[in-house]
Amino acid sequence: MPQTLNLIEHLQQIPDYRKGKGRRHSLWLVLMLVLLGSLCGYRGYRPLADFSQLHWSSLCELLELPSQTRIPSYSTFRRVLQRVNFEGLIELFNRWSQMLIEVNEPTWVALDGKSIKSTLSNY
Repeated sequence: MPQTLNLIEHLQQIPDYRKGKGRRHSLWLVLMLVLLGSLCGYRGYRPLADFSQLHWSSLCELLELPSQTRIPSYSTFRRVLQRVNFEGLIELFNRWSQMLIEVNEPTWVALDGKSIKSTLSNY
């Protein structure tokens, strides 16, 4: 059985399009924060920066970051999100998640709460 890469290893394989000058944060870290923040409902540059600020100590521990790692600013999120290839990122995330969770075609996964609140009746 082949070894499954974790999400960080997948994100680290994305080539960094940014120039070396002024680059303070690894691209994988910014993308991981975007994914985690988005999954927790933080959408937008400033909300992602707020999410990072609010959970920074836990994130550093979880992601095994050095203690001197700085928190990305909202403008860092803005610059990265303006140029990131979302199709590639979505494909990477889906490929990674499908290695961990098998979802069959007839399986419905509700992510927006409509089926929980019974506002969606005809699938």
